[in-house]
Amino acid sequence: MTDTTTETSEIAATEASTAAVAIPQQEPHVPEALGATRLALLLADHTGEPVTPEDVAVLVDQEHLAVVDHYKGWPMYSTAAARELDVDLVRSVVEERVAWEKASLPRAAAAARIGWHWSDLVRMGKEGRITTGRGNRYLIADLDAMAAEADGEQYVTAQIAATDVLEIRASDWKYVEAAGWIRPADVYEKEVGRHRTVTVSLYRLGDVRALRDLPGVDWEAVRGLPKGAPSPLREYARLAPTRAEAVRGFAQGLADRHGVTVWAWNSPYSGRWELDWEQIEDTPTEATVRRELAEDPVAGVYAGEIELCPAWGEITREARELLEPGRAVVLDTETTDLYGRTVEIAVIDAATGKKLMDTLVNPGDAEISDGARWVHGITDEMVADARPFAKVLPRLRKVTKGRTILAYNAEFDRTVVLGDVARAGKKPMHLEPWDNWYCLMQAYADWIGSRRWLRLGGSHRAAGDCESARQVLIKMAKGRGFVFSEGGSPPNRRVV
Repeated sequence: MTDTTTETSEIAATEASTAAVAIPQQEPHVPEALGATRLALLLADHTGEPVTPEDVAVLVDQEHLAVVDHYKGWPMYSTAAARELDVDLVRSVVEERVAWEKASLPRAAAAARIGWHWSDLVRMGKEGRITTGRGNRYLIADLDAMAAEADGEQYVTAQIAATDVLEIRASDWKYVEAAGWIRPADVYEKEVGRHRTVTVSLYRLGDVRALRDLPGVDWEAVRGLPKGAPSPLREYARLAPTRAEAVRGFAQGLADRHGVTVWAWNSPYSGRWELDWEQIEDTPTEATVRRELAEDPVAGVYAGEIELCPAWGEITREARELLEPGRAVVLDTETTDLYGRTVEIAVIDAATGKKLMDTLVNPGDAEISDGARWVHGITDEMVADARPFAKVLPRLRKVTKGRTILAYNAEFDRTVVLGDVARAGKKPMHLEPWDNWYCLMQAYADWIGSRRWLRLGGSHRAAGDCESARQVLIKMAKGRGFVFSEGGSPPNRRVV
């Protein structure tokens, strides 16, 4: 009995040993390429060093790693190449970062250490007066030296300039600017919510301190005023033209000197004036206008608060060109479903609004979904006797040939049209290149400064939506704010 038991145990042990050899333990599967964050974890596990994504970026800059792919716009790096890296190389990169982090501070902490606005650090870093490095950090030794030697070059906001330096109410600062005593030395964009920024003006501390010695200004009479009490500084401000008057006067002068249409808009988003003009043959360049603005004795005071050639100005000029006769058409489709087959298509002339094409289309064996029917009201019965897309295509090619094709959502309409062309077994010809299409929705969003998808608000029938989209084009072509033309008088006329 004992011998049998022993033999059985030995056989079991042998089988278990054999099984362990036959089925070796495998490493977890690692993708062929990883992003910087996950690759840093892989390198940390491989080398035993605290590798970070910043270290991966250095290895890429030194050409020890290379981008092999992208995912949603983010670079991907080879995991095999990462595992082949020399451990001492990775260790040296990590040690260099750690040493730099001990000798430096991130931007917010650096600004707090010397009591400056963070924009001062950015400015002086660009000028090479403060050592900057990995992680957007600043060398502590340079910070301390700069704070001791150059506090007069510090920039401050209007709030600090008024309350801390001049010791007046923040609301009174607008009179100091309106009087022409000081102008912003710089500006920066501050995020307000998720989809908006405001422009914040900055003033040189030395310039603000110099205001305390202005002859004839009784600062003591201004200090300590209760909330709501009128400020004596208003009298000084009245003697100088307002910013709006200065900008409008300069805009009219620009229109008169160069014979161009000028647009001037006071942006509620940034609080700054934005100025643009027709840019045709022999019209002034941005550099010319900037020089004229700086030399203007009135508007030049506000030069730091006037933005030339904003994004909407370029779009306005594009819209004006697209409205020229024979230049463009507006197209719209209604479909069986989202990115489905065409059940109605219309094309109108962008310049005149003349209807060039408006027809129902038989989608073949595809039924109109309930959701689509609820939007555009087209039923299967309405398209049953309509021509198929293959019969409509020749006319579509004819009315769009040689024209820019405008669509409110160009990506959608182009995809739908090309899908129907492919199903018909035809060649797309000029309907395919992206350069032949122009998205009015994206242009309009950029024109008004929105990051959101903007609903057209048309009739949801093809011809009606074409006309609604054309009205968007016309609106953009008018420019923004006040419109000045040669021989006018400011303000001329105002558009939205």
